[in-house]
Amino acid sequence: MNYLTKSLYMSGQQCPRILWFSSRNQLPELSLYDQHKFAQGRELEKYVKKLFPDGTDLGNLEHGENIKETQNLISKSKTIFEASMVYKNLFFKGDILECSSDGWNLYEIKASTEVKKEHIPDLAFQKFVCEKSGINIKKCFIKYINKEYIKRNSIDPIDLVLKEDVTEKVNQVKNVEENSEEYIRIIEQGNPPEILISKNCNNPYVCPLKKACWGNLPEYHVLQLTDWRKYWELFEDGILDIKDIPKNVKLSLKDQLIKKAVDENKILITKDKISDFLKDLQYPLYYFDFETFDTAIPIFNQSKPYQKIPFQYSLHIQDENNKVNHLDFLAQGEKDPRPSLLRKLKNEIGKTGDIIVYHKSFEIGILKDLARDFPENKDWIENMIDRIIDLEEPFKKLYYYHPKQKGKTSLKVVLPAITGKDYSEDNRDRYLFYFKKLG
Repeated sequence: MNYLTKSLYMSGQQCPRILWFSSRNQLPELSLYDQHKFAQGRELEKYVKKLFPDGTDLGNLEHGENIKETQNLISKSKTIFEASMVYKNLFFKGDILECSSDGWNLYEIKASTEVKKEHIPDLAFQKFVCEKSGINIKKCFIKYINKEYIKRNSIDPIDLVLKEDVTEKVNQVKNVEENSEEYIRIIEQGNPPEILISKNCNNPYVCPLKKACWGNLPEYHVLQLTDWRKYWELFEDGILDIKDIPKNVKLSLKDQLIKKAVDENKILITKDKISDFLKDLQYPLYYFDFETFDTAIPIFNQSKPYQKIPFQYSLHIQDENNKVNHLDFLAQGEKDPRPSLLRKLKNEIGKTGDIIVYHKSFEIGILKDLARDFPENKDWIENMIDRIIDLEEPFKKLYYYHPKQKGKTSLKVVLPAITGKDYSEDNRDRYLFYFKKLG
């Protein structure tokens, strides 16, 4: 039998096309980033299960055996991890089914730092299947990560994991059966449903089919504008191409410039603004960026869930004669890289001169975390922060705009638009040199 599983139900909540392709295992392969996210969820489950010491884990059982053993443990009023429940052609494998004195409690484990609205239909589907199978669900809970948790030696699951009672919200969901019937009908169709592009393409997650579904849009379409309220209004009115926007439509100043660049097929450059930006730079110039990683469960002491841990930096120092010296740091081994990174950075970054970054909120966020976690370095780190210049700002203000940017200002988009070359670490620090030529 082909089941409507919990994951398929949740796919249907976002988009019928995702549901259809997912039911046939025809979605694009998961990116490394998405694989990492799923791995974080599995890691969290290990710690949540420690909070239920009497629970029985059925996660390693084959499908049919799991269903049978779930019923056996329910008859014995046992708390179950990875319980499998079936009602007609609906199926789910739940995180935790807990036996209480007056019924059963459902727990869903989410590797997020807050309860999100999309978590509710997930539990509503599980509750529906349980109750149709004769299991009275008393309470529904979300187990999620305490974002303020700080690791100190071993992980304490009591402090790491938070619990929120979402029973009332789950009980307000009344359309599970209706949705399920519709989703099964969609799955059984011979062809994927034709769906209009909508806000659901990015909500609650970026759709894995977005690239394919958006592939037939004009090269310069209205969804590349910066005012999302306006671009959806235009899109829903059937205006897809930026060139087709009527003259009487009021656009923001930024979107007027984006349209002008597309209409005239030319680069827009405000040379005096670029020159003003460049002439104020204080030498020596430090072209700087971090590389980081993050995990749901902190690895190192004095760190929090999902805290970005810097393990590498690149530093190019340019003097007034355009002489450039390249320095860098790359962590070695499995120890916390931050202490050795700080020691090296303190010796290499001078006390004067502007520090050039791209999208400064990222680097500043890392530096502030380092100052907090290693307060003996606070003074010189704050000196660094005060000297940071964001090279993204001239592009965000559209002092320079290339139609190929398609409304974006990220480095991976802007650099190829200017130079014709792909973004890479090798050419990243040449960025300001290209920019200077424009002024």
